[in-house]
Amino acid sequence: MEQWIRFFLGTPRRFLTTLAVLALVVVVFVPGILALVVAQLIAAVAPLLGPALVIFIIIVAFRTMLGGGRRRH
Repeated sequence: MEQWIRFFLGTPRRFLTTLAVLALVVVVFVPGILALVVAQLIAAVAPLLGPALVIFIIIVAFRTMLGGGRRRH
């Protein structure tokens, strides 16, 4: 049994591949679960998008003011 666990979960790449295949199998058999997961993810991330956008705009503005913006040669 340990041999199989090491084979499927031994490295991070194998673990993620195994996880992705299992997720794909679940989505094939229960298609509605994908919509539920995406809806929950959007609901969880939505409150962070506003502040992240503000921080991004501030960083771009400071880089532009300090001369670190894109330069054309």
